[in-house]
Amino acid sequence: MTKDTLPVNFLYLGGDKCGSTWIWHILNQHPDVALAHAKEIFYFDRFYDKGADWYRRQFPVQPQAKRTGEICHDYLYSEAALERIARDLPQDSRFLVTVRAPVERSISHWKYMLKIGRTNLGFESAMRDYPEIVENSLFGKHVRNAVQHLGASRVFVLDFDQLKNDPREFGRSLCNALDVPFIEGLPFEDRILEAQAARNPALVALLRNSGWMVRRLGLPGLVSAVKSSPLVSKLLYTSDPAKRPAEPGAAIRQELAEAFAPDQALLAEFMETGEAA
Repeated sequence: MTKDTLPVNFLYLGGDKCGSTWIWHILNQHPDVALAHAKEIFYFDRFYDKGADWYRRQFPVQPQAKRTGEICHDYLYSEAALERIARDLPQDSRFLVTVRAPVERSISHWKYMLKIGRTNLGFESAMRDYPEIVENSLFGKHVRNAVQHLGASRVFVLDFDQLKNDPREFGRSLCNALDVPFIEGLPFEDRILEAQAARNPALVALLRNSGWMVRRLGLPGLVSAVKSSPLVSKLLYTSDPAKRPAEPGAAIRQELAEAFAPDQALLAEFMETGEAA
């Protein structure tokens, strides 16, 4: 693959459970941004073997767009993906990372795993069985790695707390990061709310596995359309408070916060200096 074969000049790298669906929702309505037909292509980590021609076909032809790219929150955590991105995308590319309070992100990750039927374990047990619940919250480590591969001048770190507390200003930060105009009329106040629990976790898990098979066949757009369907969401998920998992207690939260402290210091150093330690 050569740089000339790809139209892409921006990627959302991660993290997961950090507002990627909201970012997709906004950028998909921005006239200067062309997004892939599906929210997540997973090209650089899972489907690289499909080749540049296949990847190019995942994007609309919009010559007027200043930025063309993909929202895929797994790239931040893949060494192979970062190496390929550094090699394949043009030098004027920009890469977005959203960071979030690590304890809250880990809890959100666990709740999502419950929702999709991947586990039925409590939070502490799930952390032991699924290391990514903690690993994916190590933003200092992962931002540093992304910067080392892609360069500090091309990696833009956004704050999930700003999205939660002031989505309009987060939208401004997002547009600034991509060097596209901030457009007042975009629906920055829209809240992308996920249902709290699966009505039938086993069925959801089966459908997700089927979704990966469909992606492997080269049809990520079909998966994206099904996932974003309000009817499908209503059929599969519920907001019934009785089905919500119990929140982790104060003791485990404090223990996690202390464990995350060194990594948070690493992230703070990058945010202050703009350089990977």
